[in-house]
Amino acid sequence: ISKARGVISSFNRNTFDKYFSITRIGQGSIGGKARGLAFLDSLIKRNNLYTYFDKVEISIPKTVVIGTDIFDEFMDQNKLYSIALSDDYTDDEILARFLESGFPEHANEDIYKIASSIETPLAIRSSSLLEDSHYQPFAGIYNTYMLPFRAGNHEVMFNMMRNAIKAVYASAYYADSKAYMQATSNVIDEEKMAIVIQEVVGSTYGERFYPTISGVGRSIDYYPLEPAVPEDGTVSLALGLGKYVVDGGQSLRFCPRYPKNVLQTSNPEMALQETQKHFFALDLSNHDYIIKPNDGACLLKLRIKEAEKDDSIRGIASTFIMHDNVIRDGYNYKGKKLITFSNILKHSTLPLAEILDRVLKLGEEEMGNPVEIEFALDLNVRLGEKVSFKLLQIRPVASKDESVVIDEEELDNADALIVSKSALGNGIIDNIFDIVYIR
Repeated sequence: ISKARGVISSFNRNTFDKYFSITRIGQGSIGGKARGLAFLDSLIKRNNLYTYFDKVEISIPKTVVIGTDIFDEFMDQNKLYSIALSDDYTDDEILARFLESGFPEHANEDIYKIASSIETPLAIRSSSLLEDSHYQPFAGIYNTYMLPFRAGNHEVMFNMMRNAIKAVYASAYYADSKAYMQATSNVIDEEKMAIVIQEVVGSTYGERFYPTISGVGRSIDYYPLEPAVPEDGTVSLALGLGKYVVDGGQSLRFCPRYPKNVLQTSNPEMALQETQKHFFALDLSNHDYIIKPNDGACLLKLRIKEAEKDDSIRGIASTFIMHDNVIRDGYNYKGKKLITFSNILKHSTLPLAEILDRVLKLGEEEMGNPVEIEFALDLNVRLGEKVSFKLLQIRPVASKDESVVIDEEELDNADALIVSKSALGNGIIDNIFDIVYIR
């Protein structure tokens, strides 16, 4: 395990086993997302983060990357460029054409080996050449497919994996992707797609699968709450799969330097309104797994009540007691359960804030740029076992520095239209000539 850390090893179906953290199939580029994972793996190793915290083990999920040369081979072999680059086909038609195309034979055997070795649900994610680049991160533009685990049924797993890979390839040519390409002045012909195959973090609860905590962290926060400053960063946490946070769901936001300062839980009224109401889980009951252009078709959007039934929120919930109009930190009270993460953030049952602060600072130092990370952890562990904190992604935060420093004297300018000592956003817009004021 120690030897494999921080290294991208070549995939060999005769020696592939659970000790490799990241392996690659093919000789082409591994794309932006996979580069970020490899960077995280080596960052963890260099800074000895595995054993840095007593209760928590930090690592990346077990990952296999399929290089862009397999994508090129697939596209050429099936003559798909004429359909992919045309505007005459709908997303459904493009997907159907990709799914019926043959996959390169040598890659088929490698995918079958993975299908017969895994023991958890899988995420099939895009890792294109343009993704996670410094100036225009393509975050969330291409599809990610979550696949349920079918124990003992290698053939079914193999077919699901292969179809999901083809569907991620197809998503590079959907209408939205083409529009985004145009908007960012990129040429779609130059885009190539690598694939990241990753174990999904979480536990099984009956017919659904999800982690206790998913989140996104940024090493810079443009709108900090005092006493935090922008460089202290910001983190958003949620129960369930990370798609909820990435899609802009109602997550819990805090600064890793000041984890007890959470505006959303500062009073009962706000906590009832501003805490998470739903979460995403992977549907394990869907045995006829049909791949569609919408990559969320296999996910369940559930109310927090469902997680109560699963008994999965014991470590992250608080209780609202209506008669007293108070929120008690903890689960063992009668009343409405709210996802506040207060046991972790206020009472430090887990050094989560400390871990995130350290990882974000190290990421920013080593990348030479503010960074954004995605992570997940599952608190459903046996007594005495370490909690596994998985880093899923790192990418640079694209930022244009247009900050403006204004002296007090300038604020007294007689020509100023509106003056304020506190404003959100800071910069200059120099192409406005008329302002229409409607009372």
